[in-house]
Amino acid sequence: MSHAELPPLPSSRVFRRSRRSSSLARRERWTAFGLAAAASFAVAVAFVVAGAWPVLPYSALEIALLGAAFVWWNGGAGEWERVTVAGDRVIVEWAAHGRLDRREFNRWWLRVELDEARAREPQVLLRYAGEAMDFGSALPPRGASRWPGRSSA
Repeated sequence: MSHAELPPLPSSRVFRRSRRSSSLARRERWTAFGLAAAASFAVAVAFVVAGAWPVLPYSALEIALLGAAFVWWNGGAGEWERVTVAGDRVIVEWAAHGRLDRREFNRWWLRVELDEARAREPQVLLRYAGEAMDFGSALPPRGASRWPGRSSA
């Protein structure tokens, strides 16, 4: 029986880097928050000038809650995952919650599976030495398109 062997890969090649979709950059998000807060405060001041001062605390509460939502949303903005195949190594790197992690695997012993049994959309599993590791948490659901109104199916 003949022996089959995979061809060598380039010295370093990134196969997939996944990142959550974000339509605005960090600075643009905070600019939008500042404009919304300024508009809310301007309306509240107009009501105070007209004699309806009880509107001001509600406006302050609205701005505070909007600010908390922006802080929460910015928390996941810097999350990403990357798989690099370099020779006989597979390097998996990910950043989440301000922390950067990296694991290296032997290319020949790593098994890649698609886990379709989850409640969420299918997830890529990397199995090595009896352990399973998730990859692709930021990937869009199956059949979803990157462009609104289009289907990739």
